[in-house]
Amino acid sequence: MIAVGDVFAFTAARKWVPCQVIGTIKNYWQVIVFDALSTKRPSAKIVDGAPIYVLRHTRPKNEPLYLACPGDPPPSFKRLGRRPVALAFALPKTFRTSPRADEDHLPNWANWTYAPAQVKDDLAQQPPPFRSKLFPGWKAVDPRALRAIDAAVTRFASIKPATEAGLRKTVVATNRHEREIDTISREELFEKLVAVAKRNGLDPDDAAAVIEAHRDW
Repeated sequence: MIAVGDVFAFTAARKWVPCQVIGTIKNYWQVIVFDALSTKRPSAKIVDGAPIYVLRHTRPKNEPLYLACPGDPPPSFKRLGRRPVALAFALPKTFRTSPRADEDHLPNWANWTYAPAQVKDDLAQQPPPFRSKLFPGWKAVDPRALRAIDAAVTRFASIKPATEAGLRKTVVATNRHEREIDTISREELFEKLVAVAKRNGLDPDDAAAVIEAHRDW
């Protein structure tokens, strides 16, 4: 049986990542993952005064790993001991994935395995940055997704005269990255595609209808 104060650690990218059960909420364990990574299995004291782990690269970006987890942790979580719950920070209640996004609420209701998967992805080697001339404001988008969307729109812009088939193919290509397209970016992408279609001879109302019929973002 686990209890409030229990400290565990899991491994991600060959590093030990500690977490602590800090309380309960609606029969779920409140769990904080700490940004106190080590190459060797740490002691429970590693959580004393440690900062919370915040996702910097994987989705959802900027999410503090404050979780509500059901049941006991899996065997991959190694118990380090028990420490008094004495966080060096106020519990976060919300976060934003980008300045343009809406607020998301915390804790994140997730299984115990969520944290190792997210930290592993977050610590993975990141792709080189990419700055799009078509979408200069998309600074929080994954570079791989931004490069692919930019390329798809550029290819569509090269089709003269523009065709509904070409636009449909472009929209389908951008759908693969719909998780990276936030509310404001959706409208920017929509307007960009309609503008390109109109410039290259496709009726803008027809273009809008094609986009609406086939987009997932």
